[in-house]
Amino acid sequence: MKKLNSLSIFLPAYNEAANISEAIYQAIGVAEKISEKYEVLVINDGSQDATKFIAERVAKKEHHVRVITQRNVGYGGALKRGFEESQYEWIFFTDSDLQFDMNELQKYVKYTTQNQMILGYRKTRAEGLKRKLLANALKVWNLLLLNFPKDIKDIDCAFKLIHSQVVKTISPLHSDGAMISTELLLKATKQGFSYKQVGVKHFIRRAGNPTGSSIKVIFKAIKDTFSLRKMIRTEKKQYRYLPTFKS
Repeated sequence: MKKLNSLSIFLPAYNEAANISEAIYQAIGVAEKISEKYEVLVINDGSQDATKFIAERVAKKEHHVRVITQRNVGYGGALKRGFEESQYEWIFFTDSDLQFDMNELQKYVKYTTQNQMILGYRKTRAEGLKRKLLANALKVWNLLLLNFPKDIKDIDCAFKLIHSQVVKTISPLHSDGAMISTELLLKATKQGFSYKQVGVKHFIRRAGNPTGSSIKVIFKAIKDTFSLRKMIRTEKKQYRYLPTFKS
């Protein structure tokens, strides 16, 4: 099986004490199978439980693991920090809540020769009706206000493998909240980076509390949409375009 030359996996985490240890070991397990060299980063976004302590305890045993702790700035802020801290050619991120099977990352590797982004989409969403309605509303919202690509199936699916060149080209990212995936994909597709969409399984959260559908998060996402719209229209930065790609 083809292997990646190097891989950074980062796990944004907020109050995931019940899940973080297993998430780290799942990441290590799949990284060993698909990459020659790897690192696993835990982005502890100001957790108030034992997430930091547990992650650091694992890191003392596993030399591939690093724990980065910051004040709580939100999901987007955790993703931005993860991209900043990642050192290797390919960057993969997924949430620490164990709602995805990290072994499915193995399916992505064969697509990396022709694509700079491999984007997961949930074949069946495990959450309730409210989250499904919010996801559909996000697609319509982004299409109308941001001219977001129609063909992207699952904007905020936290199971993405991205070449580091994409991140370098579209930086800086600005959103600290739920609109981070929209900003990332919108900028990357406008710069012509190619992508492959791959269906993945999605599971019910076994422990911990989700925050993605809270009123505070939704309100911030609405606010961030208008900020992103203004930024896309006025930004003068010249990006480096990546016309061809080989791995």
